[in-house]
Amino acid sequence: MKKYFVFLCFFFCSFLSFTDSFYRTSMRELIQELRRNTTRDKILITQNGNELYFRDGKLDDTLFSLTQGSTQEDLYYGEKFILSRKTSRKEQKRMLTYLLPLRKAGKVIFSINYGRGKTIRNSLKKELKKSTFLGELLPSFEAKELYEPLEKFHKEDVSSLEKAKNFLCLLNPESYKSLEEYYSALQESSYDVLLIEVSWNGIFFSKEQIESLKRKAIGGKRLVIAYFSIGEAEDYRNYWKKEWDREKPHWILEENPNWKGNYLVKYWSWEWKKILKEYQKKLDEIGVDGYLLDTVDSFYYFEEK
Repeated sequence: MKKYFVFLCFFFCSFLSFTDSFYRTSMRELIQELRRNTTRDKILITQNGNELYFRDGKLDDTLFSLTQGSTQEDLYYGEKFILSRKTSRKEQKRMLTYLLPLRKAGKVIFSINYGRGKTIRNSLKKELKKSTFLGELLPSFEAKELYEPLEKFHKEDVSSLEKAKNFLCLLNPESYKSLEEYYSALQESSYDVLLIEVSWNGIFFSKEQIESLKRKAIGGKRLVIAYFSIGEAEDYRNYWKKEWDREKPHWILEENPNWKGNYLVKYWSWEWKKILKEYQKKLDEIGVDGYLLDTVDSFYYFEEK
């Protein structure tokens, strides 16, 4: 199962660009449609691709108003998929050009870093304090396990992203032997926010299980945010048709070279939007607090082409 937030730009984003395009506009429109397709209280968090929030060097108020948070991988550690590698100052500066204005305007920024060790943890905590970002250090790129948060667990209720002091990012539960084992591991945790895959081997958590996960093991409410890939089709999802293995529809393009079974799509096509809205309906039925919108940065791929 996909889950370490592959950058689809293939380092195309290594330079600063505020230029707009059909592909960026189409992604913004898709996010708008998904926002309109659910209730107002749903939390939307975009994953990477933070240039999307800007037009001609200025914040796009329309998109900004649709989401409550955004993430950025490898801001401080994990550059070029090398565990514990410190991200270069040049690359940090490029990402912060977008992230700092977003944070200043009130957007919650999740900084997802990859590495291990006390020295790195301490260094990361200092950087996060300066930026006021909410960050964690994941021990692997696969985002497949629980880990010690940078900030301690607490019993306070967390009803909004702004109140969160830590989070779990667990998007690849394949190491668990069953849905129940995966559920138990989450239920026994006390993170403020769960950014998680809400299914195991195609089986979704029940509404009752999701409701239970909204309480921390040590007490207090928390938020459950479901992983939701909107720029790629995944051949292990229930919507994937067997005939697509032989011949794919026109709107499914090439396979992501970084993750087998994940295919770039023409995300502006009505066929794909229909699939997404049906999947979104399932997420709403089980009662998640919101979605982590992954692969929003797939517009880089089309711009490069």
